Amino acid sequence: MTEVRIPQNWLFNSNTFARGFSDPRAEGVATYSVIGADTYSSKAGSKTPIKITCDSNSVSFVLQKLLLQMDISLCNADGSPAAPGAALKNTFLGLDAFIKTLTIKAGGQTVEQIDDWPSYCATTYKNLPLGQKKLLSQMTGYGNTSVFATSSSVTSNWHPLISFFHSSLGQYLSPWSLPNQAMEIIFTLNDPSQIFTASTVAEYRISNNTCFIPYITPPPEIVIQATRAIANGQSLYYDYMRTRQTDAPCSGARRNMFLFYMSGVRSLANTEFFFIDDNVTADPSKDKALSFSSQNLNQFWYQLGPGLTIPNGTQGFKHSATNSQALLLSALSNNNFEQLGDIDIDFSLFDSQQFSIPYSFQSTDEANNAALSFQGSDGLFRIITEHSSAPSPVVKMVLQYRENVTLSIGQTVAVI
Repeated sequence: MTEVRIPQNWLFNSNTFARGFSDPRAEGVATYSVIGADTYSSKAGSKTPIKITCDSNSVSFVLQKLLLQMDISLCNADGSPAAPGAALKNTFLGLDAFIKTLTIKAGGQTVEQIDDWPSYCATTYKNLPLGQKKLLSQMTGYGNTSVFATSSSVTSNWHPLISFFHSSLGQYLSPWSLPNQAMEIIFTLNDPSQIFTASTVAEYRISNNTCFIPYITPPPEIVIQATRAIANGQSLYYDYMRTRQTDAPCSGARRNMFLFYMSGVRSLANTEFFFIDDNVTADPSKDKALSFSSQNLNQFWYQLGPGLTIPNGTQGFKHSATNSQALLLSALSNNNFEQLGDIDIDFSLFDSQQFSIPYSFQSTDEANNAALSFQGSDGLFRIITEHSSAPSPVVKMVLQYRENVTLSIGQTVAVI
């Protein structure tokens, strides 16, 4: 680990382990890189995971400020640098599309696993406030389909917008308390056909993979007390929302019931569903970040058990290209109208290119005890949809959901 120390005084509150520490010493920024070979080719794809190990036996990570950096270079079939130009059209997602999967581990335990990073980013970014979208455009080229117009080599600076990096209680992660004293960031590369919509890119390579993590140094007595507590069978807790992705195919009929198994979920905070057409995914000319259509959805319901539906009654949430009722009501499950006004929703693109429907059981002004528990139920979460014309069986519904979990750090590490 390389440390760039930044002298600064800060206040330490001795009655909480979760909040900011104080010590008349220093904060700093830790720099980590890939161990061994640092240049990876898209030809290896998902077969070669790229891992950055972030370890420390003395500091606590401020993951809310973590930054990843990589250089991306386009190549010809013979490995020579490709020529830049306007013909090199990437997807609307920008440089995030180069990542296929993202996994985070702490103490060897998987704490986050996103199997389809581009779809996660596409649905997460589209309703962010305008200022955040502008920042993303400068960091990773979000919204810019000509990132390689003037140069075939660019640098991506990205902060994964995942809940593990934004703890529910604003906590810091203390790698020194983990058995291996490390957090691992593991990602794989996407196929060029999923990134570019015009002009064939034979290969790309990424290099200089670096992770910057601001940290604080807790006073030695805190580390000693926590270490002794773990040795005595106690645990430290890190609360966050874990994201999961699952999917189910359409039946080929106008009415569909999608079943999702939630028997292991004790605290469901929110969900978001969207449709993916495998024919569109296989078409290299299609922009995968703008391929989320409503599949002619008319109305839908959530069913939590026999006779228990949202909304209740015979009429579901209504949706059409000219009726945004479902989008507004679902968004209001997480926000009030003042907060909703901060979300940059493009209604003109929503139905045909950026369709996804969120629903929150725990809104932004509620604690995690307001979330939905499946304990004592059949563990099934059902979404019933009606369409004006039947979606093809090659279309699948993807459900993205977040559950409140706790990383328990003791003599063993577990997500509970």
